[in-house]
Amino acid sequence: MELDEKYSKLINYFKEISKVPRNSKEEGKIADFLCNFAKEHNLEYYKDENNNVLIKREASPGFENKKKIMFQAHTDMVCEKTTDSIHDFTKDGIEIIENLDTITAKDTTLGADDGVGVAFLMLLLEDNDIKHPNIECLFTTQEEIGMNGARAFDYSNINASYLINLDGEEENTAIVGCAGGLTMHYSKEVELEDVTDNVYELCISGLYGGHSGVDINKGRINSNYLAARLLNELPNLKIISFNGGNKDNAIANSTKVVFTTTNNNVEDSINSVLCKFRFTKDDRNVKVEVVKKIDNKAKCISKAESKNILTLLINLKQGVIEYSKDIEDLVESSGNIGIVKINEGKCLITESLRSSDDTKKEEYKKYNNELAQKLQYIINEEGDYPGWKYNPNSKLQKVYINSYKKVHNNEEPIVCAIHAGVECGMIYEKLPYLDMISLGPDVKDVHTVNETLYLKSCKKMLQTLIDMILSLD
Repeated sequence: MELDEKYSKLINYFKEISKVPRNSKEEGKIADFLCNFAKEHNLEYYKDENNNVLIKREASPGFENKKKIMFQAHTDMVCEKTTDSIHDFTKDGIEIIENLDTITAKDTTLGADDGVGVAFLMLLLEDNDIKHPNIECLFTTQEEIGMNGARAFDYSNINASYLINLDGEEENTAIVGCAGGLTMHYSKEVELEDVTDNVYELCISGLYGGHSGVDINKGRINSNYLAARLLNELPNLKIISFNGGNKDNAIANSTKVVFTTTNNNVEDSINSVLCKFRFTKDDRNVKVEVVKKIDNKAKCISKAESKNILTLLINLKQGVIEYSKDIEDLVESSGNIGIVKINEGKCLITESLRSSDDTKKEEYKKYNNELAQKLQYIINEEGDYPGWKYNPNSKLQKVYINSYKKVHNNEEPIVCAIHAGVECGMIYEKLPYLDMISLGPDVKDVHTVNETLYLKSCKKMLQTLIDMILSLD
């Protein structure tokens, strides 16, 4: 079968997948779809209680003695739509719009993340002309809400030596390592007292924000950390409320703090601290405003407890902690104070910790916990996931580079590790002997209604993938 026919079949599989509703935690229909596909093609399959599906195919004649390859993609998608859309993600398929070079969706996310990865796996399982060793294709669930499917899967039935993940979003880029992470919640309830001093509101806005993993090395200021630093030197400061950030995995870009102080020159005091900060061009639109308020009814937190809050915010591991010693400019470890919610004496501070070295992650977690415990905070952990450590001796990486260059007229691909979590990290924890790589065609604006799949990159990705399979030992 010619490449054009295989490519057409790939796109048709993607269209079929797009007809199946597959919101996170609602992957039952797509799991049944894959099981029926396996039955139709007489393939061995297994579905677990989390709707993860494993489908195996025996080697092509002459390839029986080659090492087994595991392929993996996730079946769920982020379900977003325009405000006027009547689309029902629980029962409606995606209405795709196919152009000459792209596929988009009508008023919704497209689900190419990771529907196109699922389509690649289906093609490999069904196509008789692609010669291959024994292959094991794992379709995981709930990737978009914490990689829960990959976390829960029983890997005892996996016997592969290589893993090719098909959840990448840039055709010229291969991921060969990622950070692990966890979310830390620090909470406390404190007594309130009457306000006796002047009340002010500090408003920080206009910061750029961004992803707490991939953007953490760009020098962007976290508004929660900035607010704590600006307020820390005010005399007799007492916090009434502190609200900043909405997601633990996003760099907070706006914060409001209502407080009291005996300082009569609050704006000057804050500006004297503010001028010590260096703002990147991304943060050039920052606004820091102080407004005096008349509020005799509010209750405030004591001076000592207010100081404890600022001490915690200033001293938690924040921003880039350490860079990788193996890969230039790659962040190894970082922290991000994503959410601060303090109202009516109830305090909640949420931080995301990341590291590609699980030992370092534990070290920084211990530091933060000891600090919080000294200040008498209750500590809760959530969503701990492992990192995937870069392997400089990866055979799979070398094969990928050679195959990519064949397809792209000797052009060098980008091979990198990222400071964010991917399912490979979860699988690496269970199967650390696997040689792993993450690939994919060009998909832009994922998780938005502008999500776009680029078709030319799908064809080239298919060429690269076929050549890799033939080249592995």
